[in-house]
Order: sequence, then structure tokens, then C-alpha cells
Amino acid sequence: MKKMRAKIKDFNPKDKASLYLRLTDIQFRKTTANDDYGSMIGFDGTDLIDVKFWRLQEEDKENLINGEVYFLTGTMKDYQGKMQFNVTEYRRVTAEDEINLDEFYEKAKLSGEELEKLIFGYIDKIDNQIIKNLITRIISLYAKDFFNYPAAMTMHHNYYSGLAYHVYSMLRASDAYLEIYPYLNRSLVYGGIILHDIGKLVELSGPKGTEYTKLGNLIGHIPIGFSIIEKAATSMGIDETEEVLALKHIMLSHHGLLEYGSPKEPLIPEAMLIFLIDYTDSRLAALEKEVESTEKGTYTNPIFALERKSFYIPDIE
Repeated sequence: MKKMRAKIKDFNPKDKASLYLRLTDIQFRKTTANDDYGSMIGFDGTDLIDVKFWRLQEEDKENLINGEVYFLTGTMKDYQGKMQFNVTEYRRVTAEDEINLDEFYEKAKLSGEELEKLIFGYIDKIDNQIIKNLITRIISLYAKDFFNYPAAMTMHHNYYSGLAYHVYSMLRASDAYLEIYPYLNRSLVYGGIILHDIGKLVELSGPKGTEYTKLGNLIGHIPIGFSIIEKAATSMGIDETEEVLALKHIMLSHHGLLEYGSPKEPLIPEAMLIFLIDYTDSRLAALEKEVESTEKGTYTNPIFALERKSFYIPDIE
């Protein structure tokens, strides 16, 4: 019989622990005494934990790879009311460990194949042929990555198929608004939602060990997405149409406010709706992740996407 593997939840502060963890968000920093240390997030397939490597050596910086799975030994610590794992020894997993590495990679609640079918169902409901043809062209160019990539590195939907799941969640939310406010253009709303984060397929390196690419760091997903729309529309001879202009505006304004990194603020109704839905879905998804791992009657960890606020979870059935 296969031996049960220890999990984060099996340990208490001050316990000695040995765990298999996938390490992400790896950062190398300096202590006040100018010593090197590593700070990262560990995932055991179910729960997350803050991981620290003290007295870091130069070779450790090469051996610790973002997104890979390791066997780690150390001590648990209570830090500001949350568990922290201080590592003393580690090694990368091998075939001899006999573990299923797929368990350590978070995935969307729906598979890439399911999301592809559902999102193409929304594309079929787009009545405007210019928008429909442009969306179909762009998605066909990026289909493999679109249904596989995360939506972000750490902030929200940062897992396999996270981008497509984020898009599908926004499409579902938009249906309620379109029913309440029929003056909104359904084709433009659907098209804008499907394309709004297309630039992340260039901004990010992929679903495993996600990092920002050089273009991602220097340009960002909004200008990249604008360029993708413009290039496709020009190749189709529709770049001067009102539909493409509106989609470009949605791309440039979907972060809503200049201080949120939006080159433009929404100036058409559909752009305002997409900003509001995008903001809501990204923040609630980040909150959901913490709520699921927080006991009722206690506070979540600080949530970066929500100004590092901690939320109290009422002890109510």
C-alpha cells in the first residue's frame, strides 16, 4: 500500500516537518544584517504556506527554480498568526519519489477542453460579423495557449487554464448585466471580454513556473493586446471600422483608471461594464482562494489584490 504523504495541515508551530512542495513566487532578499535569504510560496497540492530559506548560499539561487517540486525538511513557525515553514534541507524530486507531479499544479475548476467549448459557444452568439470574424481569427492564432495559460503570475487565476476560466466567468457575469441593461451591445461586450487579456499570452511565460517575459516586463499586456488586435484587423482589411475602434478602446481601458495601469479610462458603455466585471472577478477570485483555506471566525492572510487587507470570515452556517 502506498504510504500517505504528509501535508501542511498535519503540522503545528514548532513541529519538525518534511514536505513535498511546489515552490512559486521565489524571491531572493537581504536581511537587516545583509545576509541572503529566500522567500517563496509552497503548495502541497491542497494548501499554501509561506516558505523561508535562511542563510542562503549562491548555489541555492541556481537550484531553486520557480514552479518546480521539492522535498523539503525544516521547522514550522507561527508568524503573525499564520504558519511559516523554515527550511533547512531540500532536494528536487526524482522518479524515485514515486509521486504524481500533476497533483502539485493548480488547475481551473473546468478543463481547458471544457472551457474551449463554452467560450466558442459565446463566440457563436456574437451577431456582429466583423467582431465575430476578428475574435475567431485571433483565438485561432492563440488557441493552444489561450485555453492553457494562467491569467496572472500571482494576483488572480494564477493556475493552468486560469485565463480562459477568468474570461468564461466574466462572460457569465455579463449575461446578467445584458439582461438588465439591454442598451449594451452584446457582440461588443462578448468580444471585448474574450480579447481583454489576450496580451497575457505574450506577457507571461506559461502555466508552469510563470514569469514575466522580456516583452511583458518592458511593454505589458495592454499594449501587447492592442497590437494583436491591430495586426489581425489590418490583415483582414477591417482596421478602419467602428467595431475595431471600439475593441481597441476596450483593450486600452479595461483596467478602468489611470492609476490601475489603464492608458485610457472607459468612454463607451461596454468598456465601463468590462472594467467593472474584470475588477470584480479578479478580486473575488483572489479572495476566494484565501477564504477556502481560512477557518470560520478567523481572518484571511493579507490579500495583495485587495490592498493587502485581511478579511474576517463570519462563523455562520
